[in-house]
Amino acid sequence: MNRRMVRFAAAACALSMAFGSVAVLPQNDAAVIPVCAADAQAAAEGTFGVLTYEKKADGIWITACDPAAETAEIPAEIDGEPVVGIWDDAFMNCALTAVTFPETLNTVEYRAFYGCNNLTEVKFPSSLKRIGPSSFYKCRNLAEISLPEGLETIGSSAFRETALTDVQIPSTVTSFSNQIFDGTPWWDALKAERGPMIIFNHVVVDGRGCEGDVVIPDDVTAIADFAFMETTVEPSKITSIYVPDSVQSIGKDAFAACFSLTSVRLPDHMEEIPIGLLGDCSALESITLPANVKRIRSSAFSNCRNLGEVIFPDHQVDVYSDVFEGTKWLEERRKENPLVIVNGTLIDGRTCTGDVVIPDDVTIIASNAFSWNAEITSVVIPAGVKNIWDSTFEWCLNLSSVEILGAEYIGPGAFDGCTALKSLKLSGALKEVGEDAFHGIAGRIPLTFLGSKEQWQQVQIGSGNTLLKIAEMTYVVAGDVDNDS
Repeated sequence: MNRRMVRFAAAACALSMAFGSVAVLPQNDAAVIPVCAADAQAAAEGTFGVLTYEKKADGIWITACDPAAETAEIPAEIDGEPVVGIWDDAFMNCALTAVTFPETLNTVEYRAFYGCNNLTEVKFPSSLKRIGPSSFYKCRNLAEISLPEGLETIGSSAFRETALTDVQIPSTVTSFSNQIFDGTPWWDALKAERGPMIIFNHVVVDGRGCEGDVVIPDDVTAIADFAFMETTVEPSKITSIYVPDSVQSIGKDAFAACFSLTSVRLPDHMEEIPIGLLGDCSALESITLPANVKRIRSSAFSNCRNLGEVIFPDHQVDVYSDVFEGTKWLEERRKENPLVIVNGTLIDGRTCTGDVVIPDDVTIIASNAFSWNAEITSVVIPAGVKNIWDSTFEWCLNLSSVEILGAEYIGPGAFDGCTALKSLKLSGALKEVGEDAFHGIAGRIPLTFLGSKEQWQQVQIGSGNTLLKIAEMTYVVAGDVDNDS
């Protein structure tokens, strides 16, 4: 299912965040801006000397600072609240040469110090748990850091294109992403010493540059996001990958764009295949899914154009959006039946035409399964399907009639843009309709609800669903309504 995760910032804060957001106290006496405790504001947002901050549920987050400040010692408290984090873009492109963090701070977020070319000294606290993506990217003069024991996560490109010459990875770091140290002298030397597969704390952090048959060591427990995904102009030369049973988790796109890959062995205990795992592996012809797999996340095998054989386990698997889009397997299954169904999961219906009645044994429909299909005119969804996921029927421009007989949930954008819709029947079990599920549908149409008016009034309806609020309602209640036998 296509879970949409949206991160946003208030427009009013955009300008200040662009300049960075950490407490900066210049050390040059001539540049010092006097600060007293009385200046701290009790409001949700405020300033403290050269800092702009925001109060959140867990404490104070620094959101901006004076971009001309050369040094910064982040305070442990503002207005009696602990300073716990540095927000996105907080010190981006600032003139800082040095920064010191308090022992209350646990997070440095996305691009917090991006492009601080003058930064040469950073003192991390023992309380630090997370260094976010691109947080020190392009701090080109940062040559030395000491990462604290207790640190758990280092995001993608966190120290990319810095001048680091020596880094000790704490034993507590278990979450790595891609290109963390790319373009640093230390990383270049490490690859030359160890070879193309770099492992820290039993996690394969980088396997780019591997060739031929790759066997991941038996003591590895995890593979990081994008670990083997080749990002250079030269195509990947990996031909096979063996993942041992010791591996408990694999990151998104871990083996994507390995264009020469023909064989992959995944552990049978895997319950989830991550987003984009083997996307664009154009030489891959066959895949055996793990025996215990329960979920295949979005685009896991998309654009594997030569993938003709997919061996499923004998139980139902929850398939998310576009998992097999662009594969030979999906093309062949569509020729057999435009409703591509495996063990009760409807994976694809984009080549269906006319009136579609989904079989009663289907209980899962993949998100986007029918999206942009302008050839279907009606659909009946059986009672066994409890969830209609995001964007499942979006922009089915000629879809005029929809019957949903058992769904409890209709996700965001599920029928967005179905402008021809003239008749709608909804399950009496319905509890929630996501935002824009029926967006873009004009006019007042008949809506039959298979339940009482009181039940309908309990349904949570998100924004962008005017259709449901102005529809010509009919309520159908089954059973002995007035107890007269």
